[in-house]
Amino acid sequence: MKNIKILPAFIVDDDPFWSAILKQILTEIGFSKVFTFESGEECLKHIHLNPGLIFLDYQMENSDGLEILKEVKSYYPGIEVVFCTALENLEVAIAAIEFGSVEYLLKSNVTEELVRDIVSNFQTAKIA
Repeated sequence: MKNIKILPAFIVDDDPFWSAILKQILTEIGFSKVFTFESGEECLKHIHLNPGLIFLDYQMENSDGLEILKEVKSYYPGIEVVFCTALENLEVAIAAIEFGSVEYLLKSNVTEELVRDIVSNFQTAKIA
């Protein structure tokens, strides 16, 4: 089975500061290809790059993360999506999980260790 770190990772977020931090973490834990997109539409235009993992923001200026999540999962159900948000909202968290997100990540809680654990869980699930 492929090592997920060999596949590209996508960061879909309109906050360049958050994207830069997450990209640095992913690079440090072994991803060689990390693409950042400021909108869900940009992500969908590049989905042919076959990301193994997408970190998807909920609130973007021109995109609704839940709608993008549904679209990604309907066409590419094997792509792992981590739903990211600054908002603690149980309804959004439940909807994200129902639409296929494998993790709901509060941006304020992000550490390199947490991202490493999330990636490790995906790798274990893909190998099992």
